[in-house]
Amino acid sequence: MRESADLSQRALAERGETSQPAIARYERGVSTPAWNTLERLAEACGRRLRLSTEIAPDPHDVALAERFLELTPQERLGAVRRFARLRALVEEQV
Repeated sequence: MRESADLSQRALAERGETSQPAIARYERGVSTPAWNTLERLAEACGRRLRLSTEIAPDPHDVALAERFLELTPQERLGAVRRFARLRALVEEQV
């Protein structure tokens, strides 16, 4: 943000009401600013922070789907049948 706003660390520190060494620590990843500090720094750069969430795919599901897609159609049918039999066995146990 700082570089896109064409600000030096010192200028950002002054506008964001913090110190230049703090800006340097944030940029090196040595320290993490508090949310309100990050908001001030973003505003000093002419930006606004927005927090959002999204559903992330389970990496196991993705890997399983990719492996499943490597199968031929005939192999997929066999895998589905085996899964159905396994599921039925599990449900009998419960």
